[in-house]
Amino acid sequence: MKHPEKARVVISAAVVAVVAMAVPACSKLQSGGSTAGGSVAVGKGANLDGTSDGQNSGQSGTAKITALLNAGSGQASRKDWSGANATFQEVLAINPGNVYANYDLGVVAQNTGNPAGAISYYKKALAGNSVYTPAMYNEAILLERSQPQQAIGLYQKIVTINPKAATAYLRMAFLQAGQGDLTDAKANDAKAVSLDSALGKYSLPVKQ
Repeated sequence: MKHPEKARVVISAAVVAVVAMAVPACSKLQSGGSTAGGSVAVGKGANLDGTSDGQNSGQSGTAKITALLNAGSGQASRKDWSGANATFQEVLAINPGNVYANYDLGVVAQNTGNPAGAISYYKKALAGNSVYTPAMYNEAILLERSQPQQAIGLYQKIVTINPKAATAYLRMAFLQAGQGDLTDAKANDAKAVSLDSALGKYSLPVKQ
């Protein structure tokens, strides 16, 4: 019986959490402010530099935040976790509610064996942008073993926001199967495969 490979954190741009079975990576802003990858839209209540409405520190502050986010993403791509952590903390010193910096610090914590710290940062990112699905997805992965029902709830939120989030459907199906909820598990597994046929190679687990 085949199962999805263990989730791992990869570094690229801020992408929606529906590709492969990997954890989304650090955010990176391109010139013009759009999120690289194009799949994740900044939700209502957040600006393109990750600030919440009313918190934008002006044009010069915005440019500095963008530069710091890109620099931190580059450090993370080289696995310079301490450097990335310091850079993203600089962003928070300018704007404590910055969505991307909090998310990226969560990714750093997740990569360096600090799941509790990662969850804390993901929650802070979601406090600034309640529909930022990469933070939901990473948090859900971290909760799968200890709090499966809470993880299922997060995956449900993700597919409500993005009905094409194939791997969110799949991971939810695996958790539901593990909890003995085979009806919903089969329905979500079928939905995942309908969205991405490559996911059909993974078989639902059998509850022990």
